[in-house]
Amino acid sequence: MQVKKEEVYKRILSVSEKLFIRYGYKKTSLKMIADRCYISKSNVYRYFSSKEEIYEALVGDSRKNILQVTDRLMKPDFVKKQLGDKVEDITNKIVEVVAANRQGILVMLKSGREEDRDLIANKFTTSFSENSPVKDERFKELVAKILIYGLSDVIMEYEDSDELKNKIFFLIQYHYMGYSTFINKEVDYSYEEIKA
Repeated sequence: MQVKKEEVYKRILSVSEKLFIRYGYKKTSLKMIADRCYISKSNVYRYFSSKEEIYEALVGDSRKNILQVTDRLMKPDFVKKQLGDKVEDITNKIVEVVAANRQGILVMLKSGREEDRDLIANKFTTSFSENSPVKDERFKELVAKILIYGLSDVIMEYEDSDELKNKIFFLIQYHYMGYSTFINKEVDYSYEEIKA
């Protein structure tokens, strides 16, 4: 029996991550992964039983962490917080989870597997709807999805952690406080300048 080598395992994950992001989950085959790792397809099976298992290794922790943050942000004690405190807390929690899980999140968003994006959007939408005083269910769903898809785009667009934090802060501030928040403010202010 051949001993598994940590470097081969890591290479399979690294190559798979790039392929899922570039070509999508469906168009990425185990043969493509094996070829780009310079190993045989049967050797990939020594480390992973399927393409799904590789995908789960890449995104499982990220998915779990995002869902935990969503749960925290939608608890009644948090929902009742003052708006200013809430915006800062939401920003900090989202930036923290994105910074720690950015690659896994990118795989979920760019791989073309809508299940993960839908799972997170539905979880957030359900929690948001349950805690929102607005009566129109469809409208609450639209408002929640606007934030989810806006965050997705920001995560895909910005890599630098300071810039990512600033953009997430502005997006959340706009989501909770509206356009009037930006009147007489320069949008390129940093997060720290607006907090002050």
